[in-house]
Amino acid sequence: MLILRAVERADISFLRDMLYEALFIPPGQAPYPREILDLPEIARYLVDFGRPGDTGVVAMIEGERVGAAWARLWTQSEHGYAFVDEDTPEITIAIRPESRGRDIGTMLLEELLHRLDERYETSSLSVHPRSPAVRLYQRLGFSHVDWVGESMLMVRYRSEISAVAL
Repeated sequence: MLILRAVERADISFLRDMLYEALFIPPGQAPYPREILDLPEIARYLVDFGRPGDTGVVAMIEGERVGAAWARLWTQSEHGYAFVDEDTPEITIAIRPESRGRDIGTMLLEELLHRLDERYETSSLSVHPRSPAVRLYQRLGFSHVDWVGESMLMVRYRSEISAVAL
């Protein structure tokens, strides 16, 4: 049975594992060394996690963590790849490889978006166009608005989702 719960301080090392899993590796390319997580532009996704504006959800099956989705607010001077503005949280999501294909990502992201929609008009993420996750993001209301290097910047507007639901 799947349980979704809020991220806790004890989950930070698990979030680091999930941050690694969130990195898109094109088919045929060797995996990145885990030290990539220490690069400032990657490490910032978890440094001081728990500050104002940080929120996250962990997926658990039979007491084991199998995935996580979290969001951070950024500033103009310190931000992630999908920075839109200081009022738009950027989402990171990943599922353990052995747990993929079971709709866990959908349930995790829906829960995180529900929490974000209570406080924010927009949310953003970046994704490689060849990632299978693109379809999930589109299905949940994200639209491609720009390019950041080789990645798509996708944004979801709460008001557009609310209008469709009516």
